[in-house]
Amino acid sequence: MQPPVKYKDVEINGRKFRVRKFPARVGSFMIIKLTAILAPMFAGIKQNLKAKSADDIINMDDIDITGVLEQLNNLSEKDFDYIQEKALSVCYETLPAGLTPVLHANGAFGVEDLEDDTVTVMALTVHALTFNLTSFFQGSGIKGLVKGLVSSPQD
Repeated sequence: MQPPVKYKDVEINGRKFRVRKFPARVGSFMIIKLTAILAPMFAGIKQNLKAKSADDIINMDDIDITGVLEQLNNLSEKDFDYIQEKALSVCYETLPAGLTPVLHANGAFGVEDLEDDTVTVMALTVHALTFNLTSFFQGSGIKGLVKGLVSSPQD
């Protein structure tokens, strides 16, 4: 059995960052929150269940772009701030002095030149969310939950 991966290193715009795992309670809430946000978006996408490759799964003509964007528009600023704050709180920049938190507990940036760098901040947010939540949606977390919910018949 492979040891769990606790972090991943990424490079964005020539800067090196480390993205760590969410605490379990934060990760659990993020899964619930993001599922509620993303599920209606994916409802507008018809999958090709007979697909033979990843390229065949989704036909771009079958995507309701308006519906997808409408769901994104439903995300409140408060929800977005929460999601981004939690995502950035597990990100660190690799500097000569060591790993430096991207975001302090008080919400202030902990490294220079990020307060007006939307591209890097959004890229870090996406890296943190995908690193922390992808394995759950790919099945390992879902399989574990379902396995725990299935019980044998009782007499």
